[in-house]
Amino acid sequence: MFKGSNYVYYGMYLVGFAILMIINLKDHERYKITRKNAVMYSLYTYVCGVVGAILMGKIYSALNSYLGFKADSTVAIFGAVVFTPFLLLVFPIKRGEWKKALDMLTPGILIILACAKFGCSFAGCCAGLVWEHGVYNPLVGDKVFPIQVCEFVTMIIVLIITQTYIRKTKHFVVGTAYPITFAVYSVTRFIWEFFRYYEFEELRTAYLGMTFWQFICLLVFVSSVTIIIVSRLQQKKK
Repeated sequence: MFKGSNYVYYGMYLVGFAILMIINLKDHERYKITRKNAVMYSLYTYVCGVVGAILMGKIYSALNSYLGFKADSTVAIFGAVVFTPFLLLVFPIKRGEWKKALDMLTPGILIILACAKFGCSFAGCCAGLVWEHGVYNPLVGDKVFPIQVCEFVTMIIVLIITQTYIRKTKHFVVGTAYPITFAVYSVTRFIWEFFRYYEFEELRTAYLGMTFWQFICLLVFVSSVTIIIVSRLQQKKK
């Protein structure tokens, strides 16, 4: 969007990581995780997020290429949401702490995602629909709806609502902070997709009548709700 905007974009990832680290250093005792492990788990998460974003970008580009669209993506930050829990299994997390660690890491992961999306508003990527009252985007060549900022605000609201519920409800089950948070987030992301700019309009219905990201949102929502239900049933049995 302006000279040096890419530095701001990548800098927002670091801002998000710094906030994640601060949160984990403050909350680690709540989850009975040592300070050292909280630091290490935070570092693991950042690596997993980067790898997940790159992996999702490659999947998105490959599928679009298969469908005949040149809609490439070097990184796709939603990949951090989808792949981080699985990629964390590769790292040496203390036995019995994986679920508690993921509960602890959840708010920080959403904050990194929010910061990255805010950075998109500077880089001009992930733009909104053309809108006469919007902000000029040189990548689109027109004024567009400020969807990146709207998504940023929405994610902060989601964070406040889910963390308030998770910390105050008596029915919380260990290991469900992540699915609860991203079940809600996936709904908001699904809705915001209707306001996204696409160079190829056909991509809005290319994936079973949805955009690629709406399809991923649906998968995340269904899998998250399933995990929550199964976890609660297991808790009742105990």
